[in-house]
Amino acid sequence: MKGDFMRSWFESVYSDGTRGFVSNPEPNLSDEVEITIRVLNTDEINDVILWRIINGGESYETMKLKKIDSGLAYYSTTVKMNEPKLQYHFVITTDDCVYFYTQSGISKVVPDYKHDFVLFTEYRNPDWVKGAVFYQIFPERFCNGNKENDVQDGEYTYMGHKCIKMDDWSMAPLSVEDAHGMDFFGGDLEGVIEKIPYLKKLGVTAIYLNPIFESYSTHKYDCTDYFHVDKHFGGDEALAALSEELHKNGMKLILDISINHTGIEHKWVHENKPYYFKKEDGSLLGWCGVKTLPVLDYRNEELRELIYKGEDSVLKKWLKPPYNIDGWRFDVADVLAKNDDVHLFEEVWREVCDSIREVKKDAFIIGEHWADCSEYLQGDLWNTPMNYFGFGRIMRQFAGMPDLFLARNEKIAKVPYKLSASDVVERTELHYSVIPQAIADCQMNLFDSHDVDRVHNYEGIGFEKWKSVAISQFFWRGIPCIYYGDEVGIEGHTISDAGCRYPMPWGREKAEGKPYYDVYKKLIDLRKNEPALYEGGRKVLYANDRVLVVARFLDSNKYICVISMEEEVRTINIPLWTIGANNICDDKDVFGSKMEFINTDGEVMLNIPALASYVIKVS
Repeated sequence: MKGDFMRSWFESVYSDGTRGFVSNPEPNLSDEVEITIRVLNTDEINDVILWRIINGGESYETMKLKKIDSGLAYYSTTVKMNEPKLQYHFVITTDDCVYFYTQSGISKVVPDYKHDFVLFTEYRNPDWVKGAVFYQIFPERFCNGNKENDVQDGEYTYMGHKCIKMDDWSMAPLSVEDAHGMDFFGGDLEGVIEKIPYLKKLGVTAIYLNPIFESYSTHKYDCTDYFHVDKHFGGDEALAALSEELHKNGMKLILDISINHTGIEHKWVHENKPYYFKKEDGSLLGWCGVKTLPVLDYRNEELRELIYKGEDSVLKKWLKPPYNIDGWRFDVADVLAKNDDVHLFEEVWREVCDSIREVKKDAFIIGEHWADCSEYLQGDLWNTPMNYFGFGRIMRQFAGMPDLFLARNEKIAKVPYKLSASDVVERTELHYSVIPQAIADCQMNLFDSHDVDRVHNYEGIGFEKWKSVAISQFFWRGIPCIYYGDEVGIEGHTISDAGCRYPMPWGREKAEGKPYYDVYKKLIDLRKNEPALYEGGRKVLYANDRVLVVARFLDSNKYICVISMEEEVRTINIPLWTIGANNICDDKDVFGSKMEFINTDGEVMLNIPALASYVIKVS
């Protein structure tokens, strides 16, 4: 009995940096903050102690029992923010052992510092990010708002190939081999303006646009002029108009840029060769070996002035009127200012982020990174990566797709391993347990993008699996980012990048009433109306085989999502008592799906059909 009892209180231990457990998650220097932890109300526990660092030294403070609610005991203590960074964890004692609770969970082992809870006095998430829903747009394929600025067939030649005008919006994009990245459908910024009412109705609060600056390609990561919007997208005036209209509608605008490399046709290639890294033979170094993407060398101070330091620099120009963008997404951010014996990334990134925030304090900074990037996420550089590592790669693989990186190695890719629910939890915590709560709450969680095959286009991924991945996007810590067209089940394929860049199917079918749209609409509405989903606590309640149950909670508002990737029926027991809940509120989930379950004093036995998913309110 004692072993079962001990296991039970282990399951119940919980704290985090949200306002449910920290009286003021965004304190100022000298403020007093009450910190709380909860655990099963049991006499097995003798003391609960807060461990913290004060001016470099360790400090221990015994916490007091504040209240008992729904069988859980809440212990609290008040500390003063005497330094810009408060770092802490908890120590729990019993008659025969000492336990330590950090962001990585509970253990008998004295912890290191990197998993500690952290509060800042000088870091603030932009206010507009709280509860945000991002929507990524590949401009050339979203909507043609002005046919007069379309690229004309054969209008120009780039790298020996003529551009191609696609006359029918419903056509499939051409392969790279056939079009060399120059097949144009005519999407532009006026088209985005035209569809703002659609986006607003869906519930989108922020737009992230793939690159829009002058370039000869459809994707525009090979920029030829950072200082002007491509004329085929409507030019600078169209961006100013788009920004104004978005802001009128309470929406924000993030632009995409690569400051790691330019296109080979950029004038700097001919006029300012010192701006670029060179190989031993004197030729320009290409990113990832691609000679048409010469890499910028930030040892050059003049380049730094042009890109981000100067008042009229690229990054500052677009943050200022009349454009007033709200942040930047940086392409290949993981490799910026790194080249063999030249590693200036720490210095350059600090200068880049400081320069952006000098102009707009609440600008949002997103770095493209596909793996562990915790070094950039400690409160002084990026707000978030594109969170492939802590979300996207994980859930895609859980749904049955190959991992985005491991699949590149043939020997690894051929191993038919299916990710288990416990693997999902472990991989998620690798990311979230080493970053502060404030950073965790604004992670940009995506599973589809312009760089990866869409989940619903992948062979073997039906609607039910896609729905589970979409639900998980709203139950992870952070901000969901929807890739254009996912909400209507857009067509595509998994052969190449062309497959995830199909034109948005306007007019072919009404979005409302379609299953993909209805899932996203319901999830977005729930997120907007329930703070538990964007600023509440998060706890995994069940993770066995290929079934995962996650809870989000704030005060008395509590929701769980149940996700099964199992091909057959499963019956599981969900310990609702660990979040202070006793039962499921209704026999239908928020989508109206009927459920079979038995409530027994905070333990729910739930019957789950094959590949089913639920979002459930509990009380």
